[in-house]
Amino acid sequence: MFLAAFLGCLQLLRMWDDLLERWFKEPVGRYLQLRMSEPLLRELMRWWSLLLIGGTLTLFFVARAWPLAITFALLFSSVPVYVLGYLIRQREQLLESQLIASSTGLANALKAGLSIPMGLRSVADETPVPLSAELQQIVYQFEHGRPLAETLSDTRHRLQLEPFTLFCLALEVAVERGGRVNLAMERLTLSLQEWFRLKRKLDADTSSGRFAVLIMALCPAAFVLLFLATGMDAILMLFMKISGQIVLSGIILLICFGVRWACRIMDIRLT
Repeated sequence: MFLAAFLGCLQLLRMWDDLLERWFKEPVGRYLQLRMSEPLLRELMRWWSLLLIGGTLTLFFVARAWPLAITFALLFSSVPVYVLGYLIRQREQLLESQLIASSTGLANALKAGLSIPMGLRSVADETPVPLSAELQQIVYQFEHGRPLAETLSDTRHRLQLEPFTLFCLALEVAVERGGRVNLAMERLTLSLQEWFRLKRKLDADTSSGRFAVLIMALCPAAFVLLFLATGMDAILMLFMKISGQIVLSGIILLICFGVRWACRIMDIRLT
């Protein structure tokens, strides 16, 4: 009986993981496209499920605050989208930052007389992860019979990063038409450096606005805690009565909507 229960729980856990992956198909798909840790993804999703179910049931049955329970469930159900989005952005920025040094190293290798596959192999051995894994995969597929242009095309379509797309397109054109590839890579390196400079400048210009949005979002919570410390009965009514809980839930939803709207306004991307 114990073995049957154990195997049944394992099967239910796999079914739950598959259900969550289908529910958050877009961020999970992008997460897996970037070759990020799949066990970490499953662990994070399981902990999120436990917190969502446990927090909702606690607010609903223990605290008897069904408006707050519904609000918590609505807001916490979207947490994986933002957490995975943050992890994906960090991964993309890491890949993009490593690409400048890799393109410079490839240009030097080609100038020294190496072929494109040999240059990619030497650059992949010197590049840190995660970009080294992508370059090694390209070389591995080429050495096992696939055309180099085809492997480059598949990689850039999978990663969908603009700097890496430019990198692969330059190599694909060089493979098909020939020419002085080292000069093309040097020009590409200069273009990537300018692109990253503009991106960093854009991030610096919008950092003060993002910080101001964060401060304004935390101010209502700070005022509530301040009034609770002074013992104001009117603030306590927000947590003890159903009408106060409904008002508090509406305030929380309005704050989240305002923060989301402000972040969308400041989400400026270079194309």
